[in-house]
Amino acid sequence: MKISLGQTNIIWEDKDKNIEKCKTMIEKASKNNCDIIVFPEMSLTGFTMNTEKMSENFENSKTIKFFSEMSKKYNIYIGFGLSIKENEKSLNKFIVCDDKGNIICNYSKIHPFSFGMEKDYYMGGDSVESFSLKGIKCSPLICYDLRFPEIFQICSKESLIIFVIANWPSERINHWDLLLKSRAIENQCFIVGVNRTGKDITLNYNGHSRIINPFGESLTELTEEESLIIYDIEPKEAVEYRKSFKLKLDRREDIYKKYY
Repeated sequence: MKISLGQTNIIWEDKDKNIEKCKTMIEKASKNNCDIIVFPEMSLTGFTMNTEKMSENFENSKTIKFFSEMSKKYNIYIGFGLSIKENEKSLNKFIVCDDKGNIICNYSKIHPFSFGMEKDYYMGGDSVESFSLKGIKCSPLICYDLRFPEIFQICSKESLIIFVIANWPSERINHWDLLLKSRAIENQCFIVGVNRTGKDITLNYNGHSRIINPFGESLTELTEEESLIIYDIEPKEAVEYRKSFKLKLDRREDIYKKYY
């Protein structure tokens, strides 16, 4: 399964310029016969709290329309993020379109980042989602979700690949690097982390997008520049590892529930 990570330098709140960046990467990923390309959190705006202007209605979303058309045109699955209006607040979304342009996954970030004021503008989602990619179950999560291991345990009950899209700043990039590996090891699955580069009005970003295998090893070269990262994984490695080292059989859900 060939996976591509679109590590973009997102131009702050400029959807049209970011569309052009994404177009170039989608075309390149398609030419390289990738099965899926995934972009960072809030792919066309950056991590904006300007929901009044940047959030879109789901039914007539410019962002969804663009990525849906691209997935159909280039015959490739596309994962992307955006802000969607929902009552008084918005939802931070991770959406996946299949290679026919159909929406096959619609995830709302469960853990809004209160430290970054996200909780003031965005509601938290209340469900775990999944989708099938070439017959392999996958799960989508967003940025701050990475700090909550419980949600990964839920996802990995069935999913062999967990995608995490982010706007993770350089000042805490060591946490990103360590947590991606930890989640892969704990859950015996592939973790695909897609982060942005560049800067917004207050923060700097340095990428470090990567694919981690179930053993906690990074499969892709680390880069801090805007780039398209491509790697061909074998999902069955996770299946075989789980069979040989049955970690999940030793979990004590009954005990954990007593203390939550």
